Amino acid sequence: MTDGPLGSWRHPPLAYVVAELAISPYYTLKAALPALQDALRSEFPRTVEGTELLIDANNPPAAQPVWRLLSADQMKGVHLGSRSLSMHATAYVDSADFLRRWQSVLAAIDAAKLGAFVERASLRYFDLIVPSQGHDPKDYLIRSLHGVPAPIGGVVQNSFWGTAISIDGYVVQARTAAPSPAGMVLAPNLTALPLQKPQIMVGAEKRTAAKELVGFIDTDCVRDVQQVFNPEDIQALFFQLHRHVSIIFRSLMSDLAKDEWI
Repeated sequence: MTDGPLGSWRHPPLAYVVAELAISPYYTLKAALPALQDALRSEFPRTVEGTELLIDANNPPAAQPVWRLLSADQMKGVHLGSRSLSMHATAYVDSADFLRRWQSVLAAIDAAKLGAFVERASLRYFDLIVPSQGHDPKDYLIRSLHGVPAPIGGVVQNSFWGTAISIDGYVVQARTAAPSPAGMVLAPNLTALPLQKPQIMVGAEKRTAAKELVGFIDTDCVRDVQQVFNPEDIQALFFQLHRHVSIIFRSLMSDLAKDEWI
């Protein structure tokens, strides 16, 4: 559990952040791992080895090695695999701090001379809605996202909403659950690293264990890249990804959310 909230707001709902590059299959990544470890060791001294199952329509499923480099406090981590390179966090100062750390990871990838072909870049923010006393998860979203009201005698078990918006070559996606299905804290398609849980996640887990309602706001922005890795281009791209994610997230917040979180 972290000592403080994730982000610079008074009561930020942010629980998990992922910056990711989807790359063309790189099956000889293992050869570059020593150089990557050396470059990242000062901030990510712990290494966890594993495998992931790759499914290709033209070939039978095959297991490929992956490496997770974790910070000493286990609040940040780097995933290195044959199909993706990413940085995850459950604690940071603010978005600028996160992007600076991502920039150091990009510099290490460049120094290792991977020459990876980047297919897509994405930035994902996962926020949890843990209602204050007297409120429901939907109260933290604008009214148009409240969904269908339950008839008299009925109780809403879960309520999902989602959209994808194209903006100048970027695709911004937003998904909300208010409330989430019973027992659900993280989105099912969020593959998290073994990081320490932030306070907001611990609070959400306590509520779900007590059969109380929680929700989430899951926002990400994706951009096709289709070029050989270049750290300067990638870093500039991530500033734009963050800008789009921030705009869509704020557009979903109710006045209550702004009052309590910001």
